[in-house]
Amino acid sequence: MNNPLYDLGHYATSKDIEEEEKREITREELSEVVGHAHEPIFRATTVFPFTLFPDTVTIDRTKLTVTHRVFFRVAEIVGIRIEDILNVTANIGPFFGSILIHTRFFDPAKPHAVNYLKREDALRIDRIMHGYSIALEKGINCAAVPPKELAKMLDELGHE
Repeated sequence: MNNPLYDLGHYATSKDIEEEEKREITREELSEVVGHAHEPIFRATTVFPFTLFPDTVTIDRTKLTVTHRVFFRVAEIVGIRIEDILNVTANIGPFFGSILIHTRFFDPAKPHAVNYLKREDALRIDRIMHGYSIALEKGINCAAVPPKELAKMLDELGHE
């Protein structure tokens, strides 16, 4: 028998069974969260001629990830939990845009920046992140909404 409840001649009590059931529920909940956590809601890449190795900004249900590529198969990956983002600012020009990510952990005078995004991508990241912060502030659970629909809803919510 490989059941831990019966090891060393130990017979399962109702308390042991309850604890094992709780562990099983926790595993199921964790598996469900992990399964949906990495579904990208939105992804943007910097424009090639201006960045030799394009950077990527990915928003999923739990975090915003910035991948700064410096060479082939070499990158610095920064993942920031949605709850830790204080503000995202989009700076836009006629063709390109950039975003500044202000968090609880980065120096306020030096936010994390991503430059040479398409103008519309920078604006969309800004709106989605503002929408996400409003949804979190109001206690709205976004877990059941499909990714494309969630991106659209958060974009509308974050629109000024």
